[in-house]
Amino acid sequence: MLPTLIFEELRLPMELLAAALIYLLPFGEKRGHFLLRAVGGYLLLTLFSLLYFPIFLNKEAPRLGSLIVFWYSLIALTAVGYGKFCFRITWSDALFFGIAAFLTQNIIYCTYHCFFARVLFPVLRRILPLYIFGALLMCMLVYVPIFLLFQKPLRSCRGHLLEDNRYNLLMLSGFFLVMMICLFFYQGAFEKRISTFDTLAWLSGVIICLFMLLILYSILRGVVRSRENTILENMLRSSEHYYELSREHIAIINRKCHDLKHQLKALATADERQRAEYIQEAQESIHFYRHLNYTDNEALNTILAEKGLFCQEKGIDFQCSVDDVDLSFIRLPDLYAILGNAIDNAIEYVQNESDPNMRTISLRISKNHQFVGIQVTNPYLGTTLPSWELPKSRKADPYNHGFGLQSIRYLAKKYGGTMEFSTENELFTLQVMLQAPIT
Repeated sequence: MLPTLIFEELRLPMELLAAALIYLLPFGEKRGHFLLRAVGGYLLLTLFSLLYFPIFLNKEAPRLGSLIVFWYSLIALTAVGYGKFCFRITWSDALFFGIAAFLTQNIIYCTYHCFFARVLFPVLRRILPLYIFGALLMCMLVYVPIFLLFQKPLRSCRGHLLEDNRYNLLMLSGFFLVMMICLFFYQGAFEKRISTFDTLAWLSGVIICLFMLLILYSILRGVVRSRENTILENMLRSSEHYYELSREHIAIINRKCHDLKHQLKALATADERQRAEYIQEAQESIHFYRHLNYTDNEALNTILAEKGLFCQEKGIDFQCSVDDVDLSFIRLPDLYAILGNAIDNAIEYVQNESDPNMRTISLRISKNHQFVGIQVTNPYLGTTLPSWELPKSRKADPYNHGFGLQSIRYLAKKYGGTMEFSTENELFTLQVMLQAPIT
């Protein structure tokens, strides 16, 4: 039975650190030499668990209980240190995911090592290869669903969840203490065969772990949702502010164009060559600006004029096709946010391209039954993205950007619509559908 006892000590850090990785890989920024750190730390902490045998060998029973509590609390904390060692995260985040990893690993311990291997099928512990294979299979059955559940909010955190402050560290330390007390309680009930918990102690352990994981998941989702809502609200307020500025700028241009008509008359006294050059230049400016007024919608014209002028300055071919669509049901700041973010994302992608064929943007606004469709297309040479993965920003600091598409999706839902995109045929196509009110 000695090989089995050795495996049972080794499997705790093995399962624990594997559980830590399923949370941290989609969450944190990897440190330098990550593979060396991850593998080296994994092996070192796994071998560290073998100190159990010389430490606990021939210890007196009265001192044994306290020593076991200390030992397994220390093992649980290795996940915290492992996360901090391999990833650029705060201590609060390391403690948060260390707790999550220990709870996840304990689900394996309760269901497989306690119930299946000791109660239902004791023969498993006498056949080591079969015992190890069962442990691997149970890890897959538990870890994969938890990874799929957590990965989306973890990616949304962009490597940062909780600040290192006194409140967070005390709260998480208290949570860790409560977790250890609860888990040691069910473990003691299982080992001592307390009649009430004789066969159900393992189940109480699973329930405790799942309940605490649910609390951590709620904290995670709450922080992510609060952060996203704050960013979106700030973006919408900024959109409203910039819309007002843009409207003022376009009004100034309108006045300038109007003044040009009178200034042209004053050129009658200039010589013929100067008059011809100035008139041609002024007419070209007026002609270009007239083509920026696409519709009777003032807000839409403001947005298209602003983006059109910017694209002209950057040498980007900006093509628009706008049907006779009533957009009055959309609040002006919301319309500015949707179109502004959609066009800005396209500009961001194409403006650094040297090939003129890549420096094109197409905007199409149309109506299909009760829905208004907004489609923005630009060339795209990146890899094909799944529908759930938003494209990464090309900006120097992508972790503080990338909320443009999220704000569009947020506003599309606000108006009973959807936002979808595709990356097929070397084109990035953004399609926004907004439900118009029934009149």
